[in-house]
Amino acid sequence: MIGLGDSRWLRDLPARTALKLFNQRPVRTWLGHRHDDALKRHRASLPHLSAGDAQIVKDLHSRGIHVTTLETLGVPGSEAILARATALAENFAETARALARQGRSFIVVPPESIVRRAAIFRWGLQDRLLDIAESYLGLPAAYDGVAINYTVADGRAISTRKWHRDWEDRRMLKIAVYLHEVDAAGGPFQQISRADTLQDDLKGFTYALSDDAELEQRLGPGYERDIVSCEGPRGTVVFCDTARCFHRGKPAITRDRAALFYSYFTNPPRHPFLCERTGLSRKDIAWMVRRLPERQNRAALWRRHLSPLLRLIPPASL
Repeated sequence: MIGLGDSRWLRDLPARTALKLFNQRPVRTWLGHRHDDALKRHRASLPHLSAGDAQIVKDLHSRGIHVTTLETLGVPGSEAILARATALAENFAETARALARQGRSFIVVPPESIVRRAAIFRWGLQDRLLDIAESYLGLPAAYDGVAINYTVADGRAISTRKWHRDWEDRRMLKIAVYLHEVDAAGGPFQQISRADTLQDDLKGFTYALSDDAELEQRLGPGYERDIVSCEGPRGTVVFCDTARCFHRGKPAITRDRAALFYSYFTNPPRHPFLCERTGLSRKDIAWMVRRLPERQNRAALWRRHLSPLLRLIPPASL
């Protein structure tokens, strides 16, 4: 009989095999040259940003993170999105706590709830946010959607509450939006503002949850001084590169934490078989963007622009 763990291992085997292949020296060298050429060709076509948005991109390049608020950002429709997402998280709270008691390590508000409130998804496709993502990534952005992450205040340091990097691409942009006030004991998002210098197309890409010894090896001594802990009020916004920089959700102790997480990477990403992390189905995404302009469709339906071979590889499980 095949257990749950065995079935997940079998499901993920094509994606993990592709990751291993993509990190063989000849393949990764070819991928790196192709990516560098694409960056050079697109440089003249990058969006023109306002001074404030240019500062966000500058901070992402230098530190991998920029913290602001929805009020300061001033993206249209933000307060309505915040209210809808907060209501979803509050309605899900008891279920989330029950899942945590059962041992579930990573908990999100059911994706179908977001589909029924598609404006939450479409908020992340506004031109201004796509401009910021494209300017930072250096290429047109693919949009991997949104999830409402729910962290139960049980103090457990498990899964994404341990230091790790995301595996979708060479660099990524995530935009986190707090749905309530988050203090030091309430599970703030944390990031180490030192890029992993042992990871690129020359050295290859490997991923694992990391302890203090490995962090010191990869980032150098004294990395703790560069930990940014993002405490803030409801509506705090964190722009962060979760592929280049180690990050975690600090274990929550005093209060549950709920936050929106919007995800972007280059179109196409280096590892398309490690994407689609929100749980939203391709059919639902296509429905939510059916009346949007070409740019938004191309960003959200990025898989349609992959080669036929890559489209055959099923994404790794969440």
